[in-house]
Amino acid sequence: MFLSVAVLILLYLEFRPFRNIKIKEEECKKLDKELEGIKKYSVIVHIHTQFSFDSLGKPSDIKKAMEENGIDFVFVTDHDNDDYRFFEYGQIFAGIEKNTPEGRLLLLGNTLPVISHPNNFEFEHYRWKGEFKKDYLYEIINIKDGVVWNKALSIISLVKNLILLPFTRNILHKWNALIPLEKWVRLYFARAKGLKLVGGLDLHVKLVYQEHTHGILIPSYRSGFKWLVNRVYSRRPITEKEDILKALKNGNLFLSLKQTEGDFWGEFEGEVYLPGEKIPKETALNCMCEKSKTVKLLKYENIPVVITEKGSFSYTAEREGFYHFEVYEYDFKIGSIYFGFRPVIITNPFEVVNG
Repeated sequence: MFLSVAVLILLYLEFRPFRNIKIKEEECKKLDKELEGIKKYSVIVHIHTQFSFDSLGKPSDIKKAMEENGIDFVFVTDHDNDDYRFFEYGQIFAGIEKNTPEGRLLLLGNTLPVISHPNNFEFEHYRWKGEFKKDYLYEIINIKDGVVWNKALSIISLVKNLILLPFTRNILHKWNALIPLEKWVRLYFARAKGLKLVGGLDLHVKLVYQEHTHGILIPSYRSGFKWLVNRVYSRRPITEKEDILKALKNGNLFLSLKQTEGDFWGEFEGEVYLPGEKIPKETALNCMCEKSKTVKLLKYENIPVVITEKGSFSYTAEREGFYHFEVYEYDFKIGSIYFGFRPVIITNPFEVVNG
């Protein structure tokens, strides 16, 4: 009896969270084209190195992780200093994370401000008390905050993953189930709608065993760079820091968890619009994400107007306001109940304007 109960609990934990989803795709159309002529870059934001008091990572470790994961740009944000500037190399740029009277702030490349930890209310120095200024980015996902949001659940999930380790061989199996994206998006629309979004790893290397150049790091940049990547769009090739900062500032990106691929764009009278941009009424908003076992949502003012499992679709934006895409993966479904419903993508909003 005890063993049966234990198995049921384990299954419950393995396949949570659950969602009752009703497909809503009456107004969406078949998409028969791909996004062309646009460059896409993989950008890591908000990591810490040995120049932070609570991290041990080295510049060489970052370079190796970039090479293995196909990362184009990395923004280091060490605590209260930008000493990494002496080690800037190619596409790795120094910045800073600091406490301010308003709350915790990042400066990407020492210039672009990001409201960090906006969903973390546990610590006073994290809680944002200032104005949500239009020229600030908003860190909609912070991986560390996903763990802190519900510590009890995080601990239980870790124990579950240890039990399943012989089968999954992954201690971080289904870690994205800890990201309460729907709640965080509601907070964003209630407090900071219109700010451009970015995703932060907030990765600190805590343990190192290093007898050669690239040793064992826990957690490691090599695995961390697979967790959350900002996929940044550009109409022109980007090689300079100023250009990638401009693309981030404009919000021309979507956040990808677990290296999930897709494309999201608008098109009107032959002109292509990127996430984060203003678009005219009657723009076709396009989604292309062929990953199996995923549900795609297009939301208007955070209310779903399309819910579908189709790999691609198009929807005509007819109302002024903000539209954005979200994508969730799942393990299996029974009827309209989806088991293991976890976020893998969120885009910056498109703002529909009149004229």
